[in-house]
Amino acid sequence: MTIIQMECFVEAAKWLNLTKAADHLYISQQTMSRQIKALEKELGFPVFERKNVGVRLTPAGSILYHSWENILAEYRSSVDQASDLFYGQQKNVRIGVSDIGNLVSQVARTLLLFNERFPDLNVEYEIDTYPRMREALEQDRLHMIITYGAELLHESELSVQPVNDTAFRVGIILSKKHPLCRRKKITIEQIQNEPIAVLGQGLSGDHKNRIQDWFLRHDIIHPLDLREFNSFYNLQIALATGKCIGVMYERVLDGMEDKLAFYPLEDPDMEGAEVVVAWKDPKYTVKAKNIAQMMGSKEL
Repeated sequence: MTIIQMECFVEAAKWLNLTKAADHLYISQQTMSRQIKALEKELGFPVFERKNVGVRLTPAGSILYHSWENILAEYRSSVDQASDLFYGQQKNVRIGVSDIGNLVSQVARTLLLFNERFPDLNVEYEIDTYPRMREALEQDRLHMIITYGAELLHESELSVQPVNDTAFRVGIILSKKHPLCRRKKITIEQIQNEPIAVLGQGLSGDHKNRIQDWFLRHDIIHPLDLREFNSFYNLQIALATGKCIGVMYERVLDGMEDKLAFYPLEDPDMEGAEVVVAWKDPKYTVKAKNIAQMMGSKEL
């Protein structure tokens, strides 16, 4: 049996309600139910009696609950002591989160779980553009940043940990009222004469250069009508009102799915972007990798 199975059982026994127990552990009810069933299968006997509302401990489950509650308390205490020894005086962790796309909700859920596991650490985050976060990282005002891997293509001084299962497709984004939106598929040739939105230096390090290079690789060398945006909100409005077309990550659609259409690009030169955690000081390596692992967990 696993620690997570024991934690799920003890939490469910405490609340006698799988939904409340799952909420407290920041997992889904389905995950909670799977863990309990796997535990009962391994034990060979039921630990709960299912009722119309909630559950009730079986006599065997009651014995396990009182014993395992103490075992888990000892386990958490030993982890906390080991964490204190390893982390030393690193009690404050400041994280920068990209303001492109809706990363904040995922980060917030992750940090709730992180604080549950490491309650002695004080974790704070702020939302900003990549250029400003990179500067803050250099000045030690931030200890790590969470952004898109494409922003770090030319970085050599930072350590990077990808977040599992967070690759976002790159494609053509345009207003649903745009004439091209009537097509099932859109090609680069069909948008070459359209105004193209790019992220300015205030939002991205080199998005403009990447878009220009992409067009050049397709032998489109005439001057492009590139329109820079240093505000993510203004970018979404310009796309939604049909003033320009974007070649960007799918997450630009967040909150605007009713107004914007997305056409994925089947082009090896424009691979999907993944979310990464990046840091400079080696003493934050373990924390950064823990956060990346938690962000990519299907338990969130």
